[in-house]
Amino acid sequence: MAFPAMAFPAMAVIAQAVNGIMMGAVYALFAVGMVLVFGVMRVLNFAHGAVFMAGGYLCWFAMAHVSPIYPVALLFSTAGGAAIGLVLERLVFRRLRENLSMQIVASLGLILMAQNGVLLLFGADALQIEAPSLRRVLRLGELGFTVQHLVILAAVAVAVASLHVFLSRSRLGIAMRAASQDIQAARVVGIAPDRVFAITFALSGALAALGGALLGPLFLVFPGMGDLPLLKGLTAIVLGGMGSVWGAVLGGLAIGLLEAEATLFAPTDYRDLVVFAALIATLLLRPRGLFGTAIRGEP
Repeated sequence: MAFPAMAFPAMAVIAQAVNGIMMGAVYALFAVGMVLVFGVMRVLNFAHGAVFMAGGYLCWFAMAHVSPIYPVALLFSTAGGAAIGLVLERLVFRRLRENLSMQIVASLGLILMAQNGVLLLFGADALQIEAPSLRRVLRLGELGFTVQHLVILAAVAVAVASLHVFLSRSRLGIAMRAASQDIQAARVVGIAPDRVFAITFALSGALAALGGALLGPLFLVFPGMGDLPLLKGLTAIVLGGMGSVWGAVLGGLAIGLLEAEATLFAPTDYRDLVVFAALIATLLLRPRGLFGTAIRGEP
């Protein structure tokens, strides 16, 4: 949702910055889920966008048939995303850990299956999540933003902070970090890799579905709604660094700000040009990203 043009350029810059941070927070949430799976399992799950899309549909279903209370719908969507992540890890990616090419092929197949599945269940028409209270516009002087903007920022902040505490303080989080550094050494000290991998995929799916549920009320829910976040999430990972959770967060925020502010100086259709120009520049100057770490086994 873009803000209307402001009378004063400074206000327009601030308004677009808020809008960009909001979208960047969603990209960051998406990117963090992919970084977790890659960091722990060395799995590239391009079907992450399909889980994001599923989160939007789960939110719509929860609001329409379970409870009209939006926080309940968010919890429902997040739990559903975690369940989807567990299923994907157990039935698909557990068997493909050492085969990167087959991970990509399987991911593309899963995207097609998911998109055709929602077409069969919900039809081709885009769905609108009915939450009038979330669309209420709050005014701060000449600035205007919806309640959903605040909800997104708060939810992403809580999710990222909770993930940080989990990874740094809990036994399971420490086990995940150990497995990401050296899976063989982790086995020696009694860490069960299969359990760690399942939890990692569940967390990744939960974050993706939460992102879809957060963005759903601002836009329509449709089968391809995860495609653009997938591209932007991958770009955020490259900018921040493939092995860095905080790099993914900062990369997502940077992309959101770049594409939002770019609309002030160029037509909206060219905002992706600015984002991917930044991506190419990063690849040329810092191939591992701004905060990237060496991947195990690389020179």
